[in-house]
Amino acid sequence: MDKALLFTSLVIFPFGQIAKLGPISFLDVTVFLIVVYTLLRKPKIPSWYIYLLSFILFGFFSWGINVFILKSDLLVKGLMYGVRLLFYSMIPIFIYNFFKSQKDRKFIINSLLSISIVTAVFGWIQYINWPNLVALKYLGWDDHLYRLVGTFLDPTFTSIILVLGSIIALKENRKLSLIFLGISILFTYSRVSYLIFILLLIYFKKYLIVFLFLISIFFLPKNMGGEGVNLVRTSSTNLKIINYKETLKIITKSPVIGIGFNNLCPARQIYLNDTNITSHSCFGSDSSILFILATTGIVGLFLFISFIFSIPSYPLLTISFLIVLIHSTFANSLFYPWVMYWIFILLGLGSKVNRKG
Repeated sequence: MDKALLFTSLVIFPFGQIAKLGPISFLDVTVFLIVVYTLLRKPKIPSWYIYLLSFILFGFFSWGINVFILKSDLLVKGLMYGVRLLFYSMIPIFIYNFFKSQKDRKFIINSLLSISIVTAVFGWIQYINWPNLVALKYLGWDDHLYRLVGTFLDPTFTSIILVLGSIIALKENRKLSLIFLGISILFTYSRVSYLIFILLLIYFKKYLIVFLFLISIFFLPKNMGGEGVNLVRTSSTNLKIINYKETLKIITKSPVIGIGFNNLCPARQIYLNDTNITSHSCFGSDSSILFILATTGIVGLFLFISFIFSIPSYPLLTISFLIVLIHSTFANSLFYPWVMYWIFILLGLGSKVNRKG
């Protein structure tokens, strides 16, 4: 049963945002089943989990306090973000208890690389057949034109999945996979993903690939219309700066305990007079650290940093987590469900009991 649940979640993963019923994704449902299965088996809890749980529970505490301050119909929806984080946080416990052999770990790592490649394949299918996704703005998404967007409906989040897969390709010396993922990253036109991919290549001393990647950027199609393919675009940068300023303003309203996880959207309504609650970005921030500060305050940030220092030493996990942290400076990728799933899988693999044998 444990292997069937894991396999199902891995298969569902690359379908991203298109495998959803309303706000709930099929991956969410599978993770819920994993949590139920894990709890029924009375699992062993790794020592680091208390730090992560403390952060999550404080988020709920802050949410409860702010219920009496914000008073919005969106508070329940905000609470669901915390519930989802709690469920996803149990993925490493699932891996920790039921996938201990070297064979299991090898299967999981190969599967993560595979779903990253499938994500890229889906992205190319979209890029070739549906390059114009401007209509997505009517569904609350950003509109994109001639960018590799894929099933996650956002090139920034698609590209971080591709970069995470590239880490495995580099560690496992999968040259063809690395080349395919690298080319796919190029066509997302995501500048932050370019940056972290280059940093990753430098870390692994792949200087020739760095050179080829940089040269390739100059040959990318840039005359196909749309601001998104302009690599020196300033509009998205200006929007991020505005978003940072808005989040900082919200932080000042409750700097110690925050506004509650995740009450950003009702806070935008009340403190910023923002009426665009249908946008998928309403509950997010363009910086995960600012997001933590806004929703859980200084106390929450301290608890989260404590969790970071409790994470077990495991090279694949450490590199992946650092890459996500850098990426999350420009997008709230740290709390993106598919990124959480990936990192929590690695966290389970990196736990002490799983590194024996």
